[in-house]
Amino acid sequence: MQAGVNVIEATLELEDGSTLSYEAWGESTDRPVVLLNPANVGAGPLRKLAEKLSSDFYVELVPLPGDKRGGDWTTAALDKAGAPALVVGYGQSCRAAFVSTRLRTVRALAVIDASLPHPTTDTPGVSTLIIRGRQAERFTHEDAVSLMNRLPDSRLYELEDCADDPAVEAPDALETTIRWFMDHLPEDGPVEFPEANPAIH
Repeated sequence: MQAGVNVIEATLELEDGSTLSYEAWGESTDRPVVLLNPANVGAGPLRKLAEKLSSDFYVELVPLPGDKRGGDWTTAALDKAGAPALVVGYGQSCRAAFVSTRLRTVRALAVIDASLPHPTTDTPGVSTLIIRGRQAERFTHEDAVSLMNRLPDSRLYELEDCADDPAVEAPDALETTIRWFMDHLPEDGPVEFPEANPAIH
């Protein structure tokens, strides 16, 4: 953990009274990032990513339970963070990330090792960064290109020497990619992705 990082343990609550514990890093006055942790992925690697990002962002790490209410929990997290925020979906939590754009004002999306969204309802209407490992087998290059072509204002970034788990296999590259995306959103001007990496489309 970085020295001096402000770590908060807090609780989200839904209207039905159910609660979910989550962690947050950084200062609430910084740009917000809601990082969604699916139930089938251990929190360790995503916790490290949250800690690293917290030097410049306020990061909520929300452990989504497998109870089909991922969109509800993401909405509650956005209310706590103070939307609009960057929502980062990882694997199975990507669907909740897409759903969140229908429920709250989201600044942008980053989806990592994405589970494919519903083709007619999950069109976010915000800048979307699609991230996959170049050697991934679960979420193929063809899947990623198809998703990119379906989503207006989206980009694809493929991490080198990385397969199906970017947070474990390429944590530094993943952090750098998310930071770059946040610093170069289209609202800030034309997006010019670095030409040095041919994996960006």
